[in-house]
Amino acid sequence: MVDALLNGNEGAVRYVFYDHYRALLSHNYAKTCSGKHVEYEDLVQELYIYLSDNGWERLRRYDVSMPFVNWFSVVSYRFFKDFSRSMIDSTEELPISNMNDHDAWLSTWSEVSQTLRGDLQRVLPFLEPPRDRQILKSFLIDDEEPEVVAKQHGVTVDNLYNIKRRALARLVKNYLIDYKI
Repeated sequence: MVDALLNGNEGAVRYVFYDHYRALLSHNYAKTCSGKHVEYEDLVQELYIYLSDNGWERLRRYDVSMPFVNWFSVVSYRFFKDFSRSMIDSTEELPISNMNDHDAWLSTWSEVSQTLRGDLQRVLPFLEPPRDRQILKSFLIDDEEPEVVAKQHGVTVDNLYNIKRRALARLVKNYLIDYKI
């Protein structure tokens, strides 16, 4: 993969930045930049430029003893976080504190939410047990109220949140880290 990127293979670029690691990048974007008036696609392009700068100098520092997904996760997270900080430093006030721009904030969140939902729908069929899969679908994709979902599955609302947390952690671990899916 690294060699293909270094050789300018467009398929490898598409695979890394837009297909296979989209869930990872969306996750890092949501953790660092959501609500800060930066478009997800623009930020991914900035990450590509950052990594490809000076003949892919940063990518050449990749240590093959570490799984590529781990390296890419750390690099993208740090880049998104630094980019987010630079945006905050360059403005007079924090974007999140400007609630007069509520519609723009909702629009940004809606875009992130749709991206994450799409990624979740793509990996959800792999989640076991089926009950956890049904709970995540009802709760996160179908936007059902927690009380309704809890009642449907015969659990308390507190238990529902624990099931959701554990199921999401398994999805992230299996899909983003271990390649089991």
